[in-house]
Amino acid sequence: MPLIEWNSTFSVEIQKIDEQHKKFFSLLNVLYDAILQGKGEEIVGPVLKELQQYVIFHFKSEESWMKLYHYPDMNKHKLEHEEAIQKVNKFALEYERGQKTVDIELLKFLSAWLQNHILQTDRNYIPYFRGKL
Repeated sequence: MPLIEWNSTFSVEIQKIDEQHKKFFSLLNVLYDAILQGKGEEIVGPVLKELQQYVIFHFKSEESWMKLYHYPDMNKHKLEHEEAIQKVNKFALEYERGQKTVDIELLKFLSAWLQNHILQTDRNYIPYFRGKL
């Protein structure tokens, strides 16, 4: 059973962004499955690195659209992105150094953060992007 499942509740009504959010769900589920199956290093390290890179790609995409369409809460939204990037980068570095491990509790935290961000913060830009992307 997946950690987090995509459904229409998470849609921001913009296909490009929904597809990127689905990718996050997929990466979290791959990590979750790897931990449950005890696959550890062989899967967790590379997928964590992909998640780290994808976070940056997705946030930059959203921010470029916010700038293009003059989204009024861009600075606040961008701050949330920057905080998330810092946390993911810090964790990835600590994991690489052997100081942290990826566990179920971490994935539950990431899943909750992602869901909250989509359902609350991202929903605010729907009227600004609708019909443009």
